Amino acid sequence: MENVYKELRHTGFTMLLIFGGVFLLCWFIHDEMLLDQLIGLSVGMVMVISSIFSFKSTVKNYK
Repeated sequence: MENVYKELRHTGFTMLLIFGGVFLLCWFIHDEMLLDQLIGLSVGMVMVISSIFSFKSTVKNYK
């Protein structure tokens, strides 16, 4: 089960990198905020945060 949390965290970081990078580039270069990039960035953050909290609670339950 630990591998699932690791992959969820990896996917979340990848989404943060891709969507966050494009969001910041479009914001700084064209001075526009794209909603689809902002949604992707938010989903990536939720995935990373949920994988961290889920992993910590799972480890605590095993001890």
